[in-house]
Amino acid sequence: MAFTTRRGRPRAPVVLQDSGTPELRLKHALGLTAEPIDLCLERKLITNEQHWCGLHLRWLYTLRYGAPSVTTCYLDRTGPSPAAEETVQWRVEREAEYSIAITLLKAERHYEAVMRLCVFNESPAFLNHSLQQRAWGDRAIAHQLLQCHHKLTQGLDILAKHWHRQRPANPKSV
Repeated sequence: MAFTTRRGRPRAPVVLQDSGTPELRLKHALGLTAEPIDLCLERKLITNEQHWCGLHLRWLYTLRYGAPSVTTCYLDRTGPSPAAEETVQWRVEREAEYSIAITLLKAERHYEAVMRLCVFNESPAFLNHSLQQRAWGDRAIAHQLLQCHHKLTQGLDILAKHWHRQRPANPKSV
């Protein structure tokens, strides 16, 4: 019979506390700090694959044009040096990948819906609770919300089909 190594008092569960200000804690609790694309995934309005494609499109946009919103500035860096794997050829390939994605979205007329949600973090109408409540009584509003959701999911499906062949096996590489 072996001597057990699990002796003593049981370990207490770690309680994660939100260390932000009271106002920020309230916003976290209400879900106001979550991005719209993450809310769509959380509410199962889009799939994991569509979520990945939306984030990948934002990443490509950021490589080409820079961040569309306020970001942090790392003061420990000494100038705009590219990452170790970033070469001119790699940059050209990412530019081409972005151009193809945008061309596909524009050809099917889903560019605006996808870009608003994925790149510019604009909350789509179907995530608005007051509109959802009014939609119960008004068929026109319900139809518009469904159309908005359908346009977005179709656009993300286009990207998912296009990038399905190109998606790397190791998701940490992107």
